[in-house]
Amino acid sequence: MDHIHELIEIEITELSEWKDRFRKNSFFELVFILSGKGVQSIEYKTRNYQPQDFFLLPYSKCHAYDIIQPTQFLFIRFTEHYFKNLKNTDINYSQWYSKLNYIIGFYDFSTGLVFHDNKDKEQVRRLLDIIVYEKDQNAAYSETLIANSLSSILTIISSRLADTKEKGDTKFSEIIRHINQNIINEDQLSIDYLSKKFNLSGKYFSEYFKRNAGETLKEYTQKTKLQIAINRITYTTAPLQEIAWSLGFTDGSHLNKALKKHFGISSSILRKEKRTADH
Repeated sequence: MDHIHELIEIEITELSEWKDRFRKNSFFELVFILSGKGVQSIEYKTRNYQPQDFFLLPYSKCHAYDIIQPTQFLFIRFTEHYFKNLKNTDINYSQWYSKLNYIIGFYDFSTGLVFHDNKDKEQVRRLLDIIVYEKDQNAAYSETLIANSLSSILTIISSRLADTKEKGDTKFSEIIRHINQNIINEDQLSIDYLSKKFNLSGKYFSEYFKRNAGETLKEYTQKTKLQIAINRITYTTAPLQEIAWSLGFTDGSHLNKALKKHFGISSSILRKEKRTADH
């Protein structure tokens, strides 16, 4: 269990009054309401919470809870260590990384996460039961069960985001979903791979993609990586160099040049604006 404890922190706590918590090196966290009622504030926007609600929150001071009834929280925090130690274990954490990148790029952190499908809620709850039970066990398989359960939760989240973002069930929507959810897997983003996967002629694929997307495949994948980079710069404390390397850029300077070219903004401005907003 030592390795997974480096990647995530799991905490269950019951509170009657909310106090700010300093979460050192936390990348973002999933917050599940196990019991209780109250009002959550995210980036100064409020909404009521109740049992079985859950939220995905960035590294930010701008969230709090007005607790009306004593509330039992389950916090699952993904730390920066997660992004540094993906290959130090037999568990395939690279699958997590792809899902996390998709969520980071397309999730609206200011709104929380609302599931209207009771089947999704029930499925997540069953997965949570496994995580809660196994977190204090020392069985040889506990780490694998926790890892697989968290991976399944991330799959549910990313699938619902995809359903919202890519309307309809057309071939092009399926292509975009695949690209977005595998944005760091270069071998799955080539024209040769995509044309074979989606039964299109290799010669025709580039034309088909540009006609539907309004830009080339290379332009689309670059902008998608930059959107993920913007959210990681904004919502985490990860060094620019680390963000750049993880998304396939040569270094921080290369990433900054791309940000300025496509969005007219730099990493320093993004972090300065976030620090100003937090205070």
